[in-house]
Amino acid sequence: MIKELKSMCCSLYDEEMFTQMEWHVLNTLDWTIGHPTVDTWMQLQMKDVNTEVGTGDDIEVEHMALFLSEIALYHKDFVQCKPSVLSFASLALARGILNRPEQLEDNFDSGNNYDKQQTIVGLSQMLDKPSQVLSRKYAAPHMSRVSIILDAFLRHQATLNHVSPPTPPCESMKPISAPDMFPGTPQKPYGNMVNGYMTPPITPEGEYFANGNDIKGYHPVPRCPVTPTPNQHNPYVPQPQYQSYHHDMMH
Repeated sequence: MIKELKSMCCSLYDEEMFTQMEWHVLNTLDWTIGHPTVDTWMQLQMKDVNTEVGTGDDIEVEHMALFLSEIALYHKDFVQCKPSVLSFASLALARGILNRPEQLEDNFDSGNNYDKQQTIVGLSQMLDKPSQVLSRKYAAPHMSRVSIILDAFLRHQATLNHVSPPTPPCESMKPISAPDMFPGTPQKPYGNMVNGYMTPPITPEGEYFANGNDIKGYHPVPRCPVTPTPNQHNPYVPQPQYQSYHHDMMH
């Protein structure tokens, strides 16, 4: 309150003097007051760049910078970013996209170079998928159709960066079967087909061959007689030679 200001100054100034000074400050500022937002910094920096480059107001660069700065509103990574730094990064990207001369230096000392470079890199990575509402807003003719220009620029960059590696000649990977690996080796069928299933060949043994049945091309192997094994552990079986020798001794 004005009374509080008068008390703080030990009543050296009258209340009318405080009011007169407020009017003087507002008239000096042309009644343009507010906090330093991105838009405010952008207007100051654009005026400085146009003066440095020697060109007039570039409305297309301004619209593109505003579009890029509003894209940053959708990402929490830029919450801690200073308005002056975000404005500088948006203008730098806008001038690069529209192929305008690069700004040589920042006369407003809006931040250190590391913060500026990090903001430019971070903002450039958020341009591929902007909000549909935001894209329609800046696709209007009175906004210089900058969203359409940005989309065409990103497509062109993707085409330049896409390098397809040469495709090696594709050879047939058909598996090699046994007859292909060894063409000179004839394959003999195993057994016979019974009801669609393979059956093993008949083994040349058993009752069928023991009964004298002859199969063409088959010659049975002669069997050796079975040698009887003497029973050496039976004490009741008399040995002929031993009995004869014992008989002679008795007589």
